[in-house]
Amino acid sequence: MVVTFEPQDYLSEKAKSRSQSHFAVLDPETAPPGFKPHPSPISFHFGKPNEGFFPIEQIDLTLADFPFQNYLKSGITNGSLESLLNVKGRSDAYGQNQYTETNAEWEKVYRRGSGSDNKAKIPKKGASKDLIDLADGLQYSEYRGYPQLLNFTKQFIKRLHNPGYEEWDTFMCQGASDGLLKIADVLFNEGDIVLVEEFTFPPVLGQIAALGAIAVPVKADLSTKAGNDGIDVDYLSNLLESWGDVYPQYKGAKIKAFYTIPTGQNPTGFTQSDETRTRVYELAKKYDFLILEDDPYGYISLPPYSAPERALSLDQFLTIDEYLASHLAPSYLRYDTEGRVLRVETFSKVFAPGLRLGFVVAHKKFLNAMGKFQLLRPPSGTSQLIFQNTVEKLGGVDGFINWILKVRETYVHRKNLLYHHIKESDAYKKKYVDIIDPLAGMFMSVLIRIPKDEDQEKKMGLLTWKLIAHGINAVPGIKMASDKSFSKDNANFFRLTFAAAENDAEILEGAKRFTNGVEDFFNNDLNY
Repeated sequence: MVVTFEPQDYLSEKAKSRSQSHFAVLDPETAPPGFKPHPSPISFHFGKPNEGFFPIEQIDLTLADFPFQNYLKSGITNGSLESLLNVKGRSDAYGQNQYTETNAEWEKVYRRGSGSDNKAKIPKKGASKDLIDLADGLQYSEYRGYPQLLNFTKQFIKRLHNPGYEEWDTFMCQGASDGLLKIADVLFNEGDIVLVEEFTFPPVLGQIAALGAIAVPVKADLSTKAGNDGIDVDYLSNLLESWGDVYPQYKGAKIKAFYTIPTGQNPTGFTQSDETRTRVYELAKKYDFLILEDDPYGYISLPPYSAPERALSLDQFLTIDEYLASHLAPSYLRYDTEGRVLRVETFSKVFAPGLRLGFVVAHKKFLNAMGKFQLLRPPSGTSQLIFQNTVEKLGGVDGFINWILKVRETYVHRKNLLYHHIKESDAYKKKYVDIIDPLAGMFMSVLIRIPKDEDQEKKMGLLTWKLIAHGINAVPGIKMASDKSFSKDNANFFRLTFAAAENDAEILEGAKRFTNGVEDFFNNDLNY
């Protein structure tokens, strides 16, 4: 049966019942015959304070040229672009004074960081309409986001993940979680089924449950064999084929969507292959459900593990063309020819999480429904003006991609460093642990090889306390299970992040504490 896709058919009853109106705006359709608007109206209707009341005249931003730029004073490498400075006398995390020459090119780049050419000034009244000034940015925001930033996000998506249909647009939100909340509100009715990955981002499960919808897990494959990308598509296909037999209690319920984090998956770190994405999209068309693509980590692409270098070199950095052609995982948008994919992005991971700023990419009809919900809930104007002025100073879309590439290179080094020192540990050599090599993002999952005849959940709980006693905090897999009873025998892993550490030395110390804790646990017969 051929399904004709119409976004309106997927809206929740709540979303369908909403109308978009504002108490201070009249419907032009109700104007009397012959009405002509005044060419220069005076606003006595909107309760917007004039910008003259704002106590800020200008915001000055000093931009970094690369991650950890000011950490050059710390005397220890962070494995970032700072290593290229080759500053005399500095030592790396291995305690060796390996830097003996000063690279003049990168010394110049560093000094530019304190120069006037790396400043962004945001005035109260700007001369250019291409930039958000304080008069607009500190005012009540446009509910969909400021036009300048909406234009940026649309050009950004065209450059990196151009959808396969024309009727799409972007919509600003207060970070990815807010975007997911608004999508859930406009899609899910009580009793709707939402397929989710077996291990996933827990707040989304709360959003689904709050609307009365039902989250059903799709089994994960946590093996480290070559080519595995985490999602068991055969399981998903069989589940959809025999839905009524597997879940007789939900027979007849509408499977509304599949929520997935396809790139640098949280918590496992897996990245879905092109083949997997193609198969999942075809299943979505066959069984008529939507794909909710949550992609906070996808731009931080990571190559397969290799032994970490002690200092980065200029030839390691990708050009934008190389990145787009061979390193950036494709969005589900690229496979979408109808509008079946709703994608959520955030600037938290490649800019700053405190801005609480992200955007949704979807069919215009879905975004129109979101607009009726968001009318008085727009993202912060201050966040939008800081981000937009910064990326324009960086050079627009391509300038921002270049910043992402600098962030990416630092994460490549950090991942390799953590992986390497777990791999070289006795815990790894004794096969107490195995590692899922992440191909994107900031998380690495370490599998714990607890014997199958043991109570996996109980032993993982004891090991968690052992690690805390050894001075390491990590997330046990069961804490991110979408259904704990479904996953109780498949959650023998910890999610580690290499994002928060101050420097390489902290990553090395963390790897040491983690593997020592695991070895201590196994040496004590799997007891605390």
